[in-house]
Amino acid sequence: MNKQIKRFNFFNSRNLILIIFSFIFITLSSFTLFNQRFNSSESFPYLNSYIVISSLFIIALIISISFIIFPILLRIKRKKISTLNSKFTLYFISIALTPAILLGILGLVLIEIGINDWFNDKIKNVISNSVFVAESYLEEHKETIKGDVYAMYNDLNNSSKLLKSDLSKIPIALKTQALVRSLPETYIINRDGEVLFNALDNNARFYAPPKNLFDRADSGEMSIMSSTQVNKVFALVKLNNFNNYYLYAGRSMDGNVIGALNDTVSAKNEYTFLEKNRNQISLIFILLYVIISLILILISVIIGIKLADRIVEPISSIIKATNNISKGSHDDKITKNNDYIELNRLADSFNKMSSDIVKQKNQIIVAKKHETWSDIARRIAHEIKNPLTPIQLSAERLERKVIELKLDNIDMNECIEIIRRQVNEIGYLVNEFSNFARLPEPQFKNINISDVISTAVTDCEIYNKNIKFINNLHTKKINVSADKSQISRVFQNIFINSIHSIEESIVSKGEIVYESSDTDDGIKILIKDNGIGLKYDKDEMVKPYFTTKKKVGGSGLGLAIVEKILFDHHAEFSIMNRGDGENGAEVTITFARSSI
Repeated sequence: MNKQIKRFNFFNSRNLILIIFSFIFITLSSFTLFNQRFNSSESFPYLNSYIVISSLFIIALIISISFIIFPILLRIKRKKISTLNSKFTLYFISIALTPAILLGILGLVLIEIGINDWFNDKIKNVISNSVFVAESYLEEHKETIKGDVYAMYNDLNNSSKLLKSDLSKIPIALKTQALVRSLPETYIINRDGEVLFNALDNNARFYAPPKNLFDRADSGEMSIMSSTQVNKVFALVKLNNFNNYYLYAGRSMDGNVIGALNDTVSAKNEYTFLEKNRNQISLIFILLYVIISLILILISVIIGIKLADRIVEPISSIIKATNNISKGSHDDKITKNNDYIELNRLADSFNKMSSDIVKQKNQIIVAKKHETWSDIARRIAHEIKNPLTPIQLSAERLERKVIELKLDNIDMNECIEIIRRQVNEIGYLVNEFSNFARLPEPQFKNINISDVISTAVTDCEIYNKNIKFINNLHTKKINVSADKSQISRVFQNIFINSIHSIEESIVSKGEIVYESSDTDDGIKILIKDNGIGLKYDKDEMVKPYFTTKKKVGGSGLGLAIVEKILFDHHAEFSIMNRGDGENGAEVTITFARSSI
C-alpha cells in the first residue's frame, strides 16, 4: 500500500481529535435534548447553530473517510491491478459501510413512521379523553362540595340570631353540619385566615386558603380550591349574617384517581411539547445518527485497514523474501506476528524452506568442491607417483654405487640422504592426496559417539602429554548413526589441530575441552582449546592444501577431510574463535539423533 494510505493506517492525531470531539458533541447534544424535554422548553435552543456545527462534523468525517478510501480506489484504477491488501481493505470498508447504510435507511424510516404514528388523531383523542375524564372527576367533586357547602351556608345563616346570642352553640352546630354533610374538615375563619371554630378535632392539618379567594368571597361568590398534591378539594364562602365570618370546608378525594389525573396531565403536556417540536427533534435525531454512523464507519475503516495490513504483511514478507532468495540472498527470515496461527505456520514453513535451501545450496557447494579437489588430488597423486619411482630407484643405485666404490664423499652422501628424505615426504603427500580423493562411502551404524571421542583422546594424548583433555560430556551414552572409522578420524584431526595450535601459542597449560548437549536439531558436540585461535574464516581453512602450521608443517588436508566426512554424515560443522572471551578456537558438530 502506498505512502498516502499508510498515513491513515492508525489513529493519527487528526482522526483521533475528530473522533473525540465528535463524541463530546454527541454527549452534549443528548444532554441538551433530554434536558429540554424534561424541562418542557418551547423549542430547542440554538437550533441554527446546532445544525451548522453538526454539518461541519459530518463534512469533516466524510472527508476523513474519503481520504482513506479514494487513494485505494485510484491506485487500483490507475494500475489496473487488485492486490490482496487492497482487496482486504475494500472488503473491510464494505463490511463497515453496508450495515451502516442499511441501518441508517431503516432508522430514518422507523423514526419517520414512529413519530407520525405517535402523533396521529387516535392517540390525540385518547390522551385528550383521558384528561377530560380525570378533570370531569375533579369537577364532579367540586360540584358536590359546592352543593353541600351552600346547604351548610344556608343553615348557618338562618340560625344566625340564635348562634350570635350564644357563640358556644356555633361549634355544636358546625359539628352537626360537618357530620351530616360528610365534610370533616370544616372551619369558620376570619379575613386573616385564622381558625375561629373547628367542626371536628381530628388533628387534621389546616391548609389556609389563598388571599385572593377572600376577595371573591366578599363579592358573594363561592370559591372552590383543589389540591392534587394533598388530594383534597375546599370551598370558601362568606357568612353574610355574621361579622367577618367565613365558612371554609374541605373533603378528601381518591388518591389513585388524583395520581392518574396528574400523570395524564403530565403526559398530555409532554405530548403537546413533542408535537410542537417533533420536526426539530426528528432533525436532531437524524443529525446525531448520521454523525454516530460516520464515526463508526471511520473507526471501522481504520481498523479494517490495520487488520488487512496485519493479514497481508506476512504474505508480503514472503514475497519479498522469495525475491531475495531468487537473487541469491538465502538468509531472509520471516518474523511471526503472534496474531494468526495459520500465518505463523506459514512463516515457520517458509523459514524452514529457506533454511533447507541454504543447507542444500551449501551441500551442493561442498559436494562440488570436494568433487573438484578429489579429482585434482587424484591427478596430482598420479602425476607425482610416475616420476617419484625412478627418482627413488636412482637414489638407491647411487647409494649402492658409492658403497661399491667405497667412496667417502660427505657431500654426495648428504645429497643422497636429502633425495631419499624428500622422496619420503613426497610419498607421504601422495598418500594423503590418494586418501582424500578416495574417501569411501560411510557405512552407517548406531554408535556411541562418547566412546569414539574417548578413543580419539587416548590416541592423541601421546602427541603432547602436557596438554590436558577435559571431559564435559553430558552423558556417557550418546547414540548417533555414523561410520565409526570415519568419525574417529574426524575427532583425531580436530584434536591434532588443537594440539598444534596450543604448541604454537605461549600458554603454559594447554587445555582441550570437549562437551555435549541436546538441542532441537540433534546432538551438539563442542570442542574448545586455548591455542592461538584462528586468523581465517572457515571457508578459507577447509580448502584442501591450506595450512597455518608454522612449526610442525602439514598437508592442509585435515579440515578438508573433516568437512567431507561430516558432509557425508549430514552433520553441521562450524569452526571459529571462542565466543566466551578466552583465546583459542572452538569447533561445533551437530549430529542428527539416532533413530535406532
